[in-house]
Amino acid sequence: MVRNLISVLFFIYSAFLFGQSSFEYMFRVYLNDKGDHSFLVSQPEEFLSKRSIERKSRQNVPIDSLDFPVSEGYLSCLEKEGGKIVSKSRWFNTCVVQFPDSASIERIKLLPFVDSVKYVWRGQVTDRFNWMRPRLERIRCEDEPDFHNYFGFTEEQFRVHNAESMIKAGFQGKGIHVGVIDAGFTNCDVIPYFEGVNIFGYHDFVPSGNIFSANDHGTKVLSTMAVNLPDLMIGSAPKANYWLFRSEDSKSEFPVEEDFWVAAIEYADSVGVDLVNTSLGYNQFDDETLSYSHPQLDGKTSFMTSAANKAFEKGILVIASAGNERKKPWGKITVPADAENILAIGAIRTDSVIASFSSAGPTADGRIKPDLVSVGSGTITIGSDGIIGMTNGTSLSSPFMAGLIASLWSINPSLNRNELVDIVKRSSSQYAHPDTIYGYGIPNFEKAMKEVLKTLHTFHKKIIDERVAIAPDQSGKNYVLSLLDPQFRNDSYRVNMLDEEGIRIAEAHFDENNSAMFYLPESVRKKNKFIHFVIDTPLDQYIVRIKL
Repeated sequence: MVRNLISVLFFIYSAFLFGQSSFEYMFRVYLNDKGDHSFLVSQPEEFLSKRSIERKSRQNVPIDSLDFPVSEGYLSCLEKEGGKIVSKSRWFNTCVVQFPDSASIERIKLLPFVDSVKYVWRGQVTDRFNWMRPRLERIRCEDEPDFHNYFGFTEEQFRVHNAESMIKAGFQGKGIHVGVIDAGFTNCDVIPYFEGVNIFGYHDFVPSGNIFSANDHGTKVLSTMAVNLPDLMIGSAPKANYWLFRSEDSKSEFPVEEDFWVAAIEYADSVGVDLVNTSLGYNQFDDETLSYSHPQLDGKTSFMTSAANKAFEKGILVIASAGNERKKPWGKITVPADAENILAIGAIRTDSVIASFSSAGPTADGRIKPDLVSVGSGTITIGSDGIIGMTNGTSLSSPFMAGLIASLWSINPSLNRNELVDIVKRSSSQYAHPDTIYGYGIPNFEKAMKEVLKTLHTFHKKIIDERVAIAPDQSGKNYVLSLLDPQFRNDSYRVNMLDEEGIRIAEAHFDENNSAMFYLPESVRKKNKFIHFVIDTPLDQYIVRIKL
């Protein structure tokens, strides 16, 4: 027994030593130009995905040379000087180079294609350990409540935003690609509650650690958006498509994490993500000479802030936590929440009162921050243990809001991001008198849903296209929907009929003739000038707006 114990301790100690080394350094290298390359703006498929190109077109975003990758020739030269490339940014034409000593950077400064360098990290290098993790079992408690309510534990969170009708109408983020940039997603790949979540892909941008074991912060964040457990817990966009990205190194706090974040959001852009949530914020670093000051919350100083603004220019809607600093000496929002085009989200309780920790604005140049608030006190989450619980922080109010906005956007995915943000803000409780605590206040998603429905193309009484035919029958009291050349079994389709304000009137399934019948009551015809049909397929969703 003693011999076995000694062997185990020796193995642990050896693993610890194997993962350690002396201090090394990282520097951000700013390059003069893109170097020699064969890329052309007219051939974007060489450096961007098809979905990214389509999103840029839909959002009226031009493709330019900023989308070209960093020069491989330059990167090769840097590595020949003894550096290890650990990150790079095409938008800012930078890379992060790691050296075993700080003096090595002097050789890099002399290279003709290098503009300048900045010290961004010092620490010990550890190797990745991919420990085997068992699949977790769902824990069932004898006293687990039976809500008889679609939203379960999350009912009050949706009620704060008057968002129940939007979710029940079928608008749950389907077709919207959401990126989550965080510190890690421990066990979300083995927790039963996450089964069925549409994970389109993941990528780890931190050189050490593992995305599914480094930290469970992102696990909790993802759960507020993606979980789909009717009568127990509903995320704010349970049918969206998710991309998981790790940029935060939990072992230390250095500006290089901004570089990892920039690499993550550029990757999100390249794969066609529509909306990004990031529940990360920075103000103080382990090396205090690198920390930010209040005057630097100007929307342009932080590397991360500049990237958040650039992401919006490239067609991505970025939503971020405002920070949990109000009762701390810093007090203010953290970067990148100071970005002009980011939606910075503060935290409230379910009684709509601001949480005591929620960071305040304004920015250094006097802009309103936070932009909006959502539930971040007692937010329902799932942790790495696979147990439903409550968590506090703007880290949770931000993703819950992000999911609601993704669900709203799924009504009309072609809606421009500027118009979408405007609709959300105009629906909010303090739109007419914003302040530096609540921002524009609490969005009302039933009100916002009505506005987005109005942006849909309107058909007069009927429609026939390549997918569906919708028309009233001879009596005029019923509407008949027929699938034209369906790609799936008809029982895999669902249809909701909504009134002109988006409230669900009825639900139907297609019969063996690929048709569905909706009875249109006289009361509905008298009160509504329009009705909507939400057709849900296994792959996508589309909404038809009919003028009666």
